[in-house]
Formats: sequence, structure tokens, C-alpha cells
Amino acid sequence: MAFYGRKKEIDIIKKELERGHSSILLYGRRRFGKTSLLREVLNSIDGGVKLLYTCKPISLFDNAKNFSSLVFSAFSLPFMYIDDFEKIFEFLKTRKERIVIVLDEYQDLKKREDGDAVDSIFRDIIDYLPENISIVLSGSSIRLMSALNDADNPLFERFTKKIHLKEMDYFDSSFFYQNYSVREKIILYSVFGGIPFLNQMLDPRKDIYENIIDLFVEENGNAGNYVKSVIDTEIVSIPDAFTILSAIGNGKKRYSELQSILRDEKSRNQLSRTLDRLVKADLIRKKKPINSDNRNHVFYEICNNALRFYFSYLLNSEDSITVNSRIYFENIIKPSLDTFVSYRFEEISRMYFSLLSQRGEREDILKIGTYWYDNKERKKNGEFDVALKTVNGYEIFECKFLEKKIGPELIKKELDKIKSITSFNINVFGIISSSGFEKKEEGIICISGDDIYNLTD
Repeated sequence: MAFYGRKKEIDIIKKELERGHSSILLYGRRRFGKTSLLREVLNSIDGGVKLLYTCKPISLFDNAKNFSSLVFSAFSLPFMYIDDFEKIFEFLKTRKERIVIVLDEYQDLKKREDGDAVDSIFRDIIDYLPENISIVLSGSSIRLMSALNDADNPLFERFTKKIHLKEMDYFDSSFFYQNYSVREKIILYSVFGGIPFLNQMLDPRKDIYENIIDLFVEENGNAGNYVKSVIDTEIVSIPDAFTILSAIGNGKKRYSELQSILRDEKSRNQLSRTLDRLVKADLIRKKKPINSDNRNHVFYEICNNALRFYFSYLLNSEDSITVNSRIYFENIIKPSLDTFVSYRFEEISRMYFSLLSQRGEREDILKIGTYWYDNKERKKNGEFDVALKTVNGYEIFECKFLEKKIGPELIKKELDKIKSITSFNINVFGIISSSGFEKKEEGIICISGDDIYNLTD
């Protein structure tokens, strides 16, 4: 299977490991490609001994035995068991080679043990690593792995580098489906997001709708099962999480709106804590316009596109899908799919400017987000889809996810809308059109879907 993207993370981890005597914490949700990323890094490092061991939910002693057999095999030494991680690392200290140790799914070491005791063992291991040995602790439990950074954890401040692996962006994700049109790429990213596990299952012989039906709508489709596993492992354990995610769906909700749907007084009183847990678990994000600190302009939305698609269309629909998934898709999902995708296209557009900034092509950008406007004369307010705060002022862009190219009439309508708002000064106004433009208008920045996907790799 080809490996795509993650160049930034590869460079960071590789550079850290090559300097030696490093300890790296890497965590992210299951199926985000952590293990593949680590294998790619290890394969790119010349020389030395590189060991990747996947921890299992068995005793610490049994994990140590399994790991020791991997160690002695790597050094072509007679087979033997050691049931103590500290003793294994004492042996490794006798070696002169450069050694990289990766312990994947580290949180599983603690499932049948005293978690603090396990962390204390690895604190001591890390504290006494020689110059030629580096270690990576990787895991898929965001809650347990991020807790290794807490001040009361034995491993606090023991890592030379900490990486929270997020979903891939729209551009890197598109390499999984290179032969589709720009419009189709936008739809696929809006539904499956940046999860390598899901994107690599897309069948290039099928059209995008067949892929959505097969992977998401069909009973036991891989995408649907993935989301259900996230629900079972991460959502069910958080009180009221299911209710909150169901309410947000494909939209976004204010705190007061979420509070109003909770019937239980205890749940309403604990809403702030619940939302914080959902944010820390990478399930929702808190968003506000880049030009406003007004609490009424703060919204919560689901982070993950696949999760968002499930809560928008498939929640409690198992009976309908079992009858005929294709009919369900054609009548329930497809009629509003463009609307669903249009919101995700706004996020893709913001990512586009973020990538330009990261690549050094837009060094003037200070902030990227949305912009809240308030036209008191017309008693109208709302948000612009994309806003850039630059060293020279604000740049505002409106996003259009349409099948046909945008004509002069629509451009004029958007320009008149901007001119009607007198509460702020705009340095630059532009339109981002997924399908492009019939003709680009002078004085307006016109960015097409082709432009967004035409970044050099």
C-alpha cells in the first residue's frame, strides 16, 4: 500500500531520532496512520537497529517477554526471554549501535497494571537512556496518551518531542483518489475526511456515490463500522456526548443551544466540562470568528468529517438502510449532499490558505478563520466563510460549491453584499468557486477548485 502525505511529521520525527538520545510521544485516534507513519520514518533512517513493538492488553511481564524476543532476534543472538523492561534496556545499553525503539499502542501496557507504576518504569528508562538510544511511545487513546503530559504523571516533561497526530488535510488526502475530478475530490474529503484507513478503501473503479453507499450506507460498511467503533470506545464514556453530537450534526451550535436540549439539570450544569472533554478527545472543536470575542459568536462543531456524515445522515437509520441502501442514499442523502459538502468546502478553503502559509507562499497571514459582520442599518448579521487577518488588514472570501462555473451576475451579487456592510474596511475581497468562473472580474480575487488542488507536492 502506497504511503501518502505526513511530510511535516516525518521530517520532525526523523530529525529528532537522528540526533539521538531522544524520547518522542506520538498519539492520535486509531486508524489515523500512526503505525504506517512510524514505519515510514524507520525505513527512511539509514543504519542502526530499529525495533517496532506493538504492545498488547496482556500483563507487563508478558509484553516484556514478547519485546525481548524481538530484541534478541534483531541482534541475531540466541533466543531468550526477559520479563522486565528495565532489564531489557540495561542489555540495550551495552550495545554500541544506534538503536531506535518504538513501543506502539503504549496505553495497552497499562490495561492490566497500575498505570502510574508502568509510567514510572518508563520514566526511569528514559532518564537513563544513553546517547545512542532513542525511544518513541505511541498510542491511540487520546485521553490516556495526552495524560502523559500532565504535571502529576511520572512521565511529565520526559519527552523531547510531543506530536498529536491529526487527520490528513484535504490536499494529502486527495492522493488516495487522484483520478477523480476536483468536484469529486471535494465530496470524498467531505464524507471520509483525512482518515487514511477509510481513504485507502475507496475503489477507483466505482464512482463516488457507489463508494459512499458501499463504505458508509451498506450494513457493515467499513466506514460506518469505523464510526461505530469510535462511538463505542470514545463517545459512550462521556455523559451526554451522544446527545450533543446528534444536535450538532452537520451544523454548529452555540453553548446556549446545546444547553437547551439537555433535559436533566445536572447535565446542563456539567455542560462546560462535557464540552471540554469532547474537545480534548478531538471529537468537537470550539470556533469563533477571528475578529470577535463575543461569547454569542462562539460555536461548537464536529471535527471529523466521517463522524459528521454519520450523525447527519445515518444515526438511527439502520432499519431503513437494511431495506435498501441505494434507495436510502438516493432519497435521503443525495438530495442534500451538496449542502452538506458546501460547509466542508469552506473548511477546505481555509486549509488552502493555511497550506500556503506553511509553505511560505503567504508569509503575510496572521490568522485564518471566519469573520463576523453586523450591518446595523439593514439589521443583518452573519459570518463570512473565509477571513484572513494579514499584516495589511483583512481579506474576505465567500465560498461557492456549485456544479457550474460562476457567472458575472453572482459575482456582482456577492460584491454588492460586501459593499453594503460599512462597519469595517476590507483590503481584499474574493470568491472561491469549486467549479471555477465563466470570467474573472477585475478587482476581485477569483480562486477555483483547480487552484486549491494545484499545490506542488
